[in-house]
This record gives sequence, C-alpha cells and structure tokens, in this order.
Amino acid sequence: MFGKGPDYGTITVTFETKDNSVKGVKFEKMFYLYDTVRMYFANGGGECYIVSVGKYEDDITMDKLQEGISACEKEDHPTILACPDAMLLAKKDQAYSLQQSMLKQCNSLQDRVCILDVHNGYVDRADEDIILDFRNGVGINYLKYGAAYYPWIQTSLSNDFGFENIKLVDKDAADLNFEDLITDPTAVKNLKLALDDTKIVNAFVSAPLGEGSLNDKFFKVKADISPADELKHYATVLKELVNKIIDLRNQGIKNQQVDNELRLKTNSTSALATIVRGLYSIDKGAGIGVVADTEYTDFELGAVAASKLFEGLSDEEKVKKGRGPLKSIFESVIDILVAIRNDTKTIKDNLDKTVYDTNIIYQNIVNEVKKRANLLPPSGAVAGVYAQVDTGRGVWKAPANVSLASTVSPWVKIDNRQQEDLNVDVNAGKSVNAIRAFTGKGTLIWGARTLAGNDNEWRYISVRRFFNMVEKSVRLSTNWAVFEPNDSTTWIRVKAMIENFLTNLWKQGALAGSSPDAAFFVNVGLGTTMSQVDILEGRMNVEIGMAVVRPAEFIILKFSHKLQEA
Repeated sequence: MFGKGPDYGTITVTFETKDNSVKGVKFEKMFYLYDTVRMYFANGGGECYIVSVGKYEDDITMDKLQEGISACEKEDHPTILACPDAMLLAKKDQAYSLQQSMLKQCNSLQDRVCILDVHNGYVDRADEDIILDFRNGVGINYLKYGAAYYPWIQTSLSNDFGFENIKLVDKDAADLNFEDLITDPTAVKNLKLALDDTKIVNAFVSAPLGEGSLNDKFFKVKADISPADELKHYATVLKELVNKIIDLRNQGIKNQQVDNELRLKTNSTSALATIVRGLYSIDKGAGIGVVADTEYTDFELGAVAASKLFEGLSDEEKVKKGRGPLKSIFESVIDILVAIRNDTKTIKDNLDKTVYDTNIIYQNIVNEVKKRANLLPPSGAVAGVYAQVDTGRGVWKAPANVSLASTVSPWVKIDNRQQEDLNVDVNAGKSVNAIRAFTGKGTLIWGARTLAGNDNEWRYISVRRFFNMVEKSVRLSTNWAVFEPNDSTTWIRVKAMIENFLTNLWKQGALAGSSPDAAFFVNVGLGTTMSQVDILEGRMNVEIGMAVVRPAEFIILKFSHKLQEA
C-alpha cells in the first residue's frame, strides 16, 4: 500500500512492579487512518480515496478534518464517507460536529452514505454510557444517510515499534529502568548497544556526504565544466562515498554483531571491494587521477588492469563512454548503503526478539502495547465489508452477518439484551449497529440499520444505498435526453431504458415481486407526470417507484403443543 504508517514516538507504559503488570499505555502520536485503510482492504475493499489534511508531525484539529470532508463534496466518485481520526479529537462534541457535517453532505448530494464511529467506543457502557453521548451529539438531521457501529475492534494488524519506543514509568510517573526489573540484563544491554549503533548508521545513510541530496551531489555538474573535470567530479564523489563507508565502523559502533557486519561489507571480498576495483580500472583507463593504486591496500588495486573503454578517445568521447559505468558504480554504492541500514535494523530486531523470547516481563509489556496499538474504530473494516458484499451479492444485500477479517475480537462484548437498546432507541429512534463475537463464527457485523431506526422506509442501510445507486445510475444514464424534444418519442425511450435497468435488477433479486409490474413502476408523460406548464418551462418529470427487498432482521420461531391423535 502507498505510504507508511505513523511513528508511535515514545510509548509510555505505566508498570506495576508488585505484580509485573501493565496498568496503562499512552502513545506520543496516534493516527487511525493508515490502519483503517489497511482494514478496508483486508475486508474486501477496492478503490478508495484518501483525503490528506496534514502530516504526521501535525496535531489533529477539527478545522483540518472539516476541510477534508468539504473537499469530498467536489468529487463525484465516493459512495461512502468515513473519518476515523475524528475519534482522536480531545472533545467529543467536535467529533460529533464533524459527523453532522458528513450527514449533511450525504443528504445534499444524495449519492453517498457515511459510516460513523462512536467516540470512545472502546468503553463498556457499564462504565460510561457513550452510546447516549453519541445519540445526543449526532443530532436528528439526515439520519437516513448514516450508519453507526459499536464497539471498536481489536485488529491483528502488524505494527512497527520496539524497545527503543517504550518508556517505563510507575504509578507516580517516575521513570523505571527495565534492567532493574530482571535478573539477567545482558541481552538488554546488548540490545541497547545495537540501538545506539542503529542511530549512528541511520544518520550516516540518510546523509553520507552531509546535508543535501546525494543524487544532486553526484549528477549535478557545472554547465561549463571541462570533460576531464566532469569525469574527475564523478570519481571524486564516489571515492569520498567509499571512504565514508569504510570509516563508518570507526564512528563509535559498540555492538559486536553490527561491527562484524560492517567489516564483512568492507573487506577484500565484499561488493564494496569490487566497486573500488571497478572505479580504479576506469580511473586508470581514462587517466582521471583520483584513485591511486597505493590506496585501499586490502583491495590490491595494483593487480587491477586499466579499462580499455577509453583507448584512443578524446576527452569528450571519454566522458560519453564513462558516464554510464560511473553511474552504475554510484547506484551500486547506494545499494550498499541501503543494505547496511537494513542489515543493522535486522540485527537490532533480532536482539529485540531475543529479549522478548527470554523475558516474560518484556513479553507482557509488548503484548499489552500491541493490543492497544491495534485498537481501532470499525468504520474502515465495515466499509470494506460494504464493498465485499456489493461485489459478491449486490448493494441491496444487507452488509451484516458477515465476519470481519484481520480482527481478533470486539473490544467490548455485547449480549442480546444489550443489543436491544442499540437497535431500538426509545427516545429518538437512533439505531447503532452491534459488532459481536460468536463462538465458532468469529467477529460479525450484527446490524444493518441506519441511524433512522424509527423510519420504516429508511431503516436499513442496504435500502438507502440501493436507492442511492439507482438514482445516480438513472441520472447519469439519462443525460443524453437533455435538450432532446420533450415529446412522447423521448418519453418512451427514457421509460424503456429505465424499465430495462430495473428489470435486470429485479431478475438479480434486488426488487421484491412476482413480476416486474409488482416490483417497480416508471411513469413519464403529459397528464401523468407533467403539465403543459412543465413542458413550457423545459421540465421532464419521471416518477420511479421500487419495492426494494429488505433484510429479515429477526427470525421468529413459534412453537406449540400438539395433542396426540392416535
């Protein structure tokens, strides 16, 4: 997937030394959008649009998120809106104001719906009635265009953090030293050395020749430079790079494994040695004079023959011949830099894993941090299920009784009694769909209602989205009729086209009825949907009615005694 997730920064873990338990986890930086998109794809999602409102270094603000929501209004393609990072706003009222804005946009455009998360949806209602807060906050307008889901979910996504991110504190926020909590700190000390070395290596690889782009330093030459000086420039940059790489192991590397890896990458049998020999061969053949055979004694340059590419060539011809090979050498040096960085990270990760495998305290800490890092609002996963059901069954099929992929469990467990209140709000009728765990089935979406739970016409999200789809499809497909003669010939063509479209949907099971006449109607014409005034004013009115299939939300079984007959 394009891009990368945010760096968690410092992860503060509140640790109880009496029983070696984790009492709290706090992330310096947290964003939900990246993992939300991952969950969208994991659950069957296809093409989607990401609206960027800032950088990871920026704070999340209501105004920035509102700009992103407003930007969606200009795009015709989106059919579902979700804003998971609104859940990170400190004030829940701001999050609900954004959700009201999303509902308003959906009502205005009538071609999309929004999936809403419940602020603090990881909280059990026994501790705080966050559902009541949600129902109060989201308002009463345009409810048929939104669907809400509770609780949040624990995903099984991978996340990138390590020992270097974790800061241990006690209940009074005083720092704790991890080495003081274990009997044998040898592995931890070794890991800390590797962490210091990783910082040195990363700093070097990001700017081996100081500030500025490495490509610019190599490729950018003065316009009036002479051919001989141009080749000398390339060779000088390459030589400086090689020297910096060789000298890296003298920059305070302390971990033995990292030091050994650097020596392997710079010894006489390494790829770097081959590169230096190639550079010397070109230098000697072209008469550049940058690399001497007395340098790099381990690489035995005295035994390297001069390149024959440049025999009998002028300085201009030497430049043309030499640019390609020197560019290849430059790219090979870049590959070595990347390999050094990656291999150092691998050593650090392996040492981190060793500490994890051999220390139960660190296991408890890491597992709890992973659990909290994988806490996610469900809107992205639910949107993926919408897309999956649309593709497999059709937009008219309720996106419910479907399991969530890459999901461990809902964060809060819900029983039948608790779901009754989610389904039916006795005060304002605002339904919230449940996400529940069932034995042997996994984590399922167990609701398909819009927020308009009291509205018999728009109670189900599948009905709302089916009407959106038909309305938009018909509107786009009838554009040809604009400025056509407003007479019976055009009316018949428009009616036939719409009826054919709806008949196909009826055959697929989207419309209820034993025949097309029972499933839908299309009316258009003078005296039926239009008056003479309508025609004079350029209006063609078309009326469409559809009996959309609705989900069997409740299966009611009735049992009774039957008297013995024989």
